[in-house]
Amino acid sequence: MNTFVVRPVRRAFTLVELLVVCGVIGTLVALMLPTIQTARESARRTQCQSQLRQWGLALTSHEHIRGRYPVGFSAKSPTGTFVPSVLAFIEQGSIGYDMTANWDDAKNRRAVQTRLALMCCPSSPTRFRVDQSLVTFLPSAGDYVSTHGVNAQYCMLVGWPLYDPPDQNGILAQTPCRAAEVTDGLSQTLLLVEDAGRPELWKMGRRIDGWANNPAWADPYYEVALDGSDRLPTGGGQGAGACVMNCTNDNEAYSFHTGGCNLLFADCGVRFVSDRISNRVFAAITTRASGDFVAGDAY
Repeated sequence: MNTFVVRPVRRAFTLVELLVVCGVIGTLVALMLPTIQTARESARRTQCQSQLRQWGLALTSHEHIRGRYPVGFSAKSPTGTFVPSVLAFIEQGSIGYDMTANWDDAKNRRAVQTRLALMCCPSSPTRFRVDQSLVTFLPSAGDYVSTHGVNAQYCMLVGWPLYDPPDQNGILAQTPCRAAEVTDGLSQTLLLVEDAGRPELWKMGRRIDGWANNPAWADPYYEVALDGSDRLPTGGGQGAGACVMNCTNDNEAYSFHTGGCNLLFADCGVRFVSDRISNRVFAAITTRASGDFVAGDAY
């Protein structure tokens, strides 16, 4: 007698079941993606803070060894910024920058084309950036800038009395400053701020047509001051307004971290400061000897 074995038929997924599974997976991915993005940005913000702290240590070492901070910028020959003065303290002295020559001199062109990774915030949307307006040598851009103080123009705009001195009232100004001259306190006074993304022009979180000025880390006009900006999402540059942070990256404090900027203080402390900071408080932490003391929880 022949015996027939009936094997069970293996059912495949139906189209409906596949659609349900795909829908569940898609929902889970959609739920997880913001968490992943938040975690990545948190890591980038922490790395940015670490980089700024290393600049703080370099500037502080310069002050301890030479008795003063480097000038923030020099528009007189030899032109340049604070960066070449501290290259040796960040182990970049080998790039061959000649401190006796202007920043755009032929002697320095190879050096200023060097991308300083420590100068570039990891949250900036474009990694490799140069000043495209200087087509003959395309100097490399950076994201961390000195601030020479609160400009008289801003004081007049918002109806404040002028500071003394009226413009060069920060630490890294055009003349050398000693730590003892920072009478507002090292923990209450800025050295560097983020002005990220240049030369691309950004306003209110949006890339707009045009270019932000002076993005090269060796350009004497790489520095910023408190000039203020409008809050318009379009239009060129700063405009006229009281905004002090994250309104434009055209020579004002600006970052790609949600809700604020990383700021370096003269005690080497790096703090993430909300972009809702009042202009009075921001001015107080920008100036070195104005007598405007503020509580730490004010920013």
